[in-house]
Amino acid sequence: MKFAIVINTYIRVNENLVDNFDHPTPLNEFEQKNTLYKTIKSINNLNMDENDELNVYIFSIAAHENTSHDDEIKEKTEKILKKLKFKYYLYTNTDIKKYREKYNSNFFSTKGYSEIRNLGFIFPTMNNEDIIIQIDDDELLRKNYILKAKEILTKNPDKYLITAPYEKNGTIRILGKDILKNWRKNESMDKDIIRLSKTNHLKEAIFGFGGNMIIRKEFAQKMFYPLEIPRGEDFALLLASRLIYENGNEYAGIKSKDPIFKTYYSPEKDITIIHEPPYVPSKNFIFYVEKNLKRFILEWLMIKGQNKLKFEDLKKYSIYLYEMIGYEDFKSKVKEILSELKSKYDVTILEKEIFDYFDEHSKINRFEEYKKKQKEYIDLLRIL
Repeated sequence: MKFAIVINTYIRVNENLVDNFDHPTPLNEFEQKNTLYKTIKSINNLNMDENDELNVYIFSIAAHENTSHDDEIKEKTEKILKKLKFKYYLYTNTDIKKYREKYNSNFFSTKGYSEIRNLGFIFPTMNNEDIIIQIDDDELLRKNYILKAKEILTKNPDKYLITAPYEKNGTIRILGKDILKNWRKNESMDKDIIRLSKTNHLKEAIFGFGGNMIIRKEFAQKMFYPLEIPRGEDFALLLASRLIYENGNEYAGIKSKDPIFKTYYSPEKDITIIHEPPYVPSKNFIFYVEKNLKRFILEWLMIKGQNKLKFEDLKKYSIYLYEMIGYEDFKSKVKEILSELKSKYDVTILEKEIFDYFDEHSKINRFEEYKKKQKEYIDLLRIL
């Protein structure tokens, strides 16, 4: 098998701008604060079958699509990659811009999480990799990760996307206390972790993390992360895939109930990522709430744009998503969340921002838009 490990590393180049990324590494402190070197060390320690091949793809991306520091970013990243014993491909914003101009496609973009994750599908697929493993630069792979992934895939040839947990501070549980009673984000996610991790067999689910996904190339050739998602691109992909499974896509010639679009969760220890983020992204809680409410609005609109998957159906595949967006009247739920938030923070600006965002994005059928973009994505990969 040909394996590709895709690593995203995000870099802050302007201290005066608010970054879209949770914990970018400051360029001027890259040597002291980068976590990539630990990730590379864990990859070097991987056990593999003799006949298998591994290539590593690194997207070293400056925030805000800035290209002015790319030479420096490439130089600093390559100093770390020199210790990597596998072949690697390194990309910066400048490289992606060249591809965008060459192919006249906005899928070559580093605007945000979703766009960069899509690059992690596109480039390995161009090189005909069999299996794509997506991680981030603050994660460590256990030494038998590849062996266990191969074992699971070999035993399950009809499974095309498998997610696995993060382990942080010695546990896979999500134990952070929810600040808002009307927004049980951590609690509902933890319920999923408990439910899905009771036994080691694969469970069909709309639950997983973008920094720990195992994907066959056949999936990557047909599915892409929904665009413009401010965070939570992992759940957005899994939900989109479920909606394509339920509805099909007449624009792309995809029939409903195609098993390639089912997604699965595995709690196997060997493929559980060790997550060591440099700091917690929810430190600025208002910023955190804004990004999450916007992503949930977009995901809710995806479901509203079709009629096969009902909100009630979410509960079967993800307690978390059901708790977050499982409402016929989601605007009322958002009002409820913001009302509670008012007792703790000044949300005057946030409230207007969120409802303007809701109204603006409600003007289009987001699922129909996704299906049309899916055809565009599939057509692009055919010519690469």
